[in-house]
Amino acid sequence: MAALELHVRLMNGDKAAFTKVFGTLNPSLVRVAMSITGNRATAEEVAQETWLSVIEKLDTFKGDAPLRHWILRILSNKARTRATRDAKTTTLAPMDAGPPDQFTDAGDWTVPPSLWDEITPERILSGRQSLSLVQEAIKRLPDTQQAILTLLQHEEMSEAECAEILGITPVNVRVQLHRAREKIRQVLDDEIKTQKNV
Repeated sequence: MAALELHVRLMNGDKAAFTKVFGTLNPSLVRVAMSITGNRATAEEVAQETWLSVIEKLDTFKGDAPLRHWILRILSNKARTRATRDAKTTTLAPMDAGPPDQFTDAGDWTVPPSLWDEITPERILSGRQSLSLVQEAIKRLPDTQQAILTLLQHEEMSEAECAEILGITPVNVRVQLHRAREKIRQVLDDEIKTQKNV
């Protein structure tokens, strides 16, 4: 279904069109809201509030960007407002510093993390433990970095799309992404050093 046709159907109150859009986008909305608010229940509430706003403001959608981006932008604003209201600090100020030296301009590692020499049952077990450590490290990242990882990795958006949705610059997206990767890399490096010393 073309975006214009979908928009027209939604404007005309087509329940089937809304059900389709809701079913397709709601998991993404909850995931992005959770990365900003840090709480599943709050994320679900924010997603519901977003859908109410979408219904109320559908006539203001101009079609300049994809409908999905417009909805995610509404969600991002609501989630940040909610996080602030719930006394959870969300920093979205632009950063002055450039990307760390560990990454190229394309976002690749300049020096990849070191790996073990051979695959063994112990290494497999350690790998699972490392994955758990990385998942915990991601949960401890600042809200902005979690939201960027969610949009880029899970929602497969570009840096420009991510910047638009979060209301920050593409440069800030890259800086925050590099900082998140560096923190995760540090967790991996620490785990590798620990494993080598065992």
